[in-house]
Amino acid sequence: MTIHPVIMCGGAGTRLWPVSNLARPKQFHALVSDKSVFQETVLRFTGAEGFHQNPVIISNAAYGNLIARQLAEIGVVPAAILLEPEGRNTAAVAAVAARYLADALPENLGLLVASDHFIGRPDTFLAAVRAAAPAARDGFITTFGIAPSRPDTGFGYIQAGETLDGQVARVAAFREKPDAETAAAYLASGAYSWNAGIFLFSPETMLAELAAYAPNILAKSSEALERAYLDGAFRYLDAAAFAAVPSTSVDYAVMERTSRAAVYAPLDCAWSDIGSWSMVGEVSSRANSPAHIEIDCAGCTVHAADGQLVALVGVEGLIVVADGNRILVTRKDRSQDVGGVVKELKSRGLKDFL
Repeated sequence: MTIHPVIMCGGAGTRLWPVSNLARPKQFHALVSDKSVFQETVLRFTGAEGFHQNPVIISNAAYGNLIARQLAEIGVVPAAILLEPEGRNTAAVAAVAARYLADALPENLGLLVASDHFIGRPDTFLAAVRAAAPAARDGFITTFGIAPSRPDTGFGYIQAGETLDGQVARVAAFREKPDAETAAAYLASGAYSWNAGIFLFSPETMLAELAAYAPNILAKSSEALERAYLDGAFRYLDAAAFAAVPSTSVDYAVMERTSRAAVYAPLDCAWSDIGSWSMVGEVSSRANSPAHIEIDCAGCTVHAADGQLVALVGVEGLIVVADGNRILVTRKDRSQDVGGVVKELKSRGLKDFL
């Protein structure tokens, strides 16, 4: 079985405001290299042994042309670009992906991945996916547990259970984002890993488990795909059918209920969801804008649009982001709170700054 990447290209990335915005969310920006995070995700599979070279992209209809343009820039031809009229969370994405693969390429495994994550050791990640393929062929929906490096309260956790093969085990439990004390206990036990939201599955298995545990999601998602409007590489999912899909995650809809959940763990591939500016600064090879000046500063991250000059004097541990007429200044230890700016802008009706 060939492993077919299915790249989820939604999400607003509000904690990376002002660069990430409604018109161009974080995955379409060059945050960690000279290519966009979306392009880096696609290229991760290009030329990789065992992986289909024409990915399936699932995104919001508003980003169709942007996706096509960024794919053309890196010379990748998609198998399909499936466009949602509105976001309905990851269970709907999993259902559409499984139905598409079952109809078009039933012999392939599907690998559902986010477009906006960083993986510093891609060869390690790809090897783990290949190692987990036998379990997926045997009917397990296999997720990937990231080896935790700290007791982080911002991630969900996966507890590994009975070993199936090598580093693949049955999932004993999924845990919600914990408090600090619980996160420390998880780290000390060695039995828990971070839930990266990556899933490897056969279309047949995913469809069967959706039918068992989320039949309405499967039915309406399938209807939306069957009634999709075709326009070249684009397939616009039917708006009426898709609007009727309950909005929930594939974790809640399937993974926490099925007996077919497995996890490859621990996976140490330098993964990050780059969900805040401090995380971008930790992994980016272009963390600081070339057009900036620092005098007597330490530990600052600067990200500025082309043509903008940022000067810092006598400060430490700051993040400064300049993008057009929008400027963010925050301490690194408060970077997780930047999403609050977006909420405030919405509450004030300042849509031009979103």
